[in-house]
Amino acid sequence: MEKLKILSLGLLAAFVLSSCSTIHWASVKNATAEELMVKVTFKTQYGTQVMNMPLQAGEVNIWQYEQSSRESKTMDKNLHSIEISGAGSCYLVFNKEQIKEKVKHTKRQIVISADDFHTACEKVR
Repeated sequence: MEKLKILSLGLLAAFVLSSCSTIHWASVKNATAEELMVKVTFKTQYGTQVMNMPLQAGEVNIWQYEQSSRESKTMDKNLHSIEISGAGSCYLVFNKEQIKEKVKHTKRQIVISADDFHTACEKVR
């Protein structure tokens, strides 16, 4: 009976610890050769928030967010979309699903490449 109590307390402690929220860092990296303007949109229960940031070639912008530790391998759950514009007339918009795909191999970092712009510009033409 005593072992069952200890096991139950251990399982309860593991559940509580795994459901606690933790602080994470996310980032957007400009892997192109030009300056980009990046508009990051977050949707929360309190409304929509927008963060605008210019990114020089090779620059990284980082933000902090809090999230359940069970979701720690994904991006900020409030991140709704990212719009990127460069010097040309082409621009990119990544929705939530596309963001998940972009961070699949980089773990909480969205890398914007020249290929992304090439693909977007081809669609416009």
